[in-house]
Amino acid sequence: MQTCCCGAGERLWERGDPSPHLVRAGFHFHFCSFTQYGCCLGCPFCVSFTRPNAAERLTVVGPGHSVTAILGQDVVLPCHLSPQRDARTLEVRWIRNDFSETVHHYLNGEDLYGEQMGAYAGRTELARDGLSAGSLDLRITGLRPSDDGRYVCTVRDGDAYDEAIVELEVSGADPHLSLGGYEAGGVRVLCRSAGWYPLPQLLWRDARGQHLPSVSQTHSQDQEGLFEIEGAVIVTGSVEGPLSCVVRSSRLQQEQESSLQIAAPFFHNAQPWMVALALVLVLLAVSIEVPHLLPRGAAPGPELGKACPGLSSAPDGLAPSVPAVKVTLDPDTAHPHLVVSQDNSSVRWEREWQQGPDTPERFDSWCCVLGREEFRNGRHFWEVEVEVEEKAGNRARWAVGVARASVKRKGLFEIIPEEGVWAVQYQQGKFMSLTSPRTSLSLSPVPTRIWVCLNCTQQQVSFINADNGVKIFTFTAASFNGESIRPWFLLWTQGIQLCLRDSTL
Repeated sequence: MQTCCCGAGERLWERGDPSPHLVRAGFHFHFCSFTQYGCCLGCPFCVSFTRPNAAERLTVVGPGHSVTAILGQDVVLPCHLSPQRDARTLEVRWIRNDFSETVHHYLNGEDLYGEQMGAYAGRTELARDGLSAGSLDLRITGLRPSDDGRYVCTVRDGDAYDEAIVELEVSGADPHLSLGGYEAGGVRVLCRSAGWYPLPQLLWRDARGQHLPSVSQTHSQDQEGLFEIEGAVIVTGSVEGPLSCVVRSSRLQQEQESSLQIAAPFFHNAQPWMVALALVLVLLAVSIEVPHLLPRGAAPGPELGKACPGLSSAPDGLAPSVPAVKVTLDPDTAHPHLVVSQDNSSVRWEREWQQGPDTPERFDSWCCVLGREEFRNGRHFWEVEVEVEEKAGNRARWAVGVARASVKRKGLFEIIPEEGVWAVQYQQGKFMSLTSPRTSLSLSPVPTRIWVCLNCTQQQVSFINADNGVKIFTFTAASFNGESIRPWFLLWTQGIQLCLRDSTL
């Protein structure tokens, strides 16, 4: 801690930066090593105060409230300049507690990663499209428990400096529902959720909102001090409608909820061997504000036992005789972090920014690329294979699907059907459809070869596990709006490659 002789300098940042508290008051500082001589206001050697011109003043503004996000998902930490001004020529540095803990560094129009904390490597991005308007928003992908806490948005323009604090609260993972078998004339249902602090509550509710008693409940704590909680309930035929597991955080004043529904025929003289045949699960990972319904235009998956030859009777109406189409990637649409192979058949993510013109066709925020082919009529399918290197570990994030030809290319937007994207995504051990809200899909194993099936006539998009023919998910009543539809891909992890394969359905 360094201060001037009269105590006016409350604290100094590392590298001789002046006190942010005094900079906010509108002063510039010039410190010397002779702080023992006299008072600051009278000592020409100690520190001189000069009030900057109004045009030079910086005011950095945060959200004014904490930002809450779910473990494993993405979050945008908001920050902006007030009044609005162009920030492209400024130095923007997001840190944790001090400058030795750099989360993201932007200077002279470039993102600098030399001082970035290893925990954030490949997981941060400054929203470039908003810099000209003074937006300093930071996107963090694949939230981890360690991401919880304080962030500081700092900005420097010559001698001028200001900062704003943003508090991020990371809540635990969505509850995961599973079956424990047939028991006492009903079904034992298990609910588990991890990544919480302090220990949360686990509750069961029926369709009317009435609480159901747990038959057991346990919890454990990992090395980071985070809690995992698990509870069980016996469901009988008297429980109508969907059953919900709710995990409630007293710290965040928030609930995470997942639901399932058991088909009524199971409860009529059910035997243990009937569980796998008569149980229908619809898993929904939603926040407490979201109704317990599938998003409009979506059909749940998987449909167990429905192999590819049965697709002619499936809702998507895709006949087994439909030939596979050859799909190639359009490098002119690829985000600068994406590297498309020379034959346009595969794409991978790289930290280095690829050189290329910033055309209206190119994605500049989401790490996406489109296929060259456009479809308006008929039924089509193609195969995507996911190749995962060991270094990717559990950080893998990728998505495949289709998009309207007019899909947004500039800036961040919510990837949902309303924005013209129909896709499924894998992110850090979780598979989901990109509906609004997201629909969690319970798949084991996670598919690495996916058939993307497009029915332009019926406006449906289906995804099928190419290894076993199990349907993953179907978007029904997709709003193509008469536009051409193009293959769509997202990749946000080093060590992952998406490959287009020749296939026969």
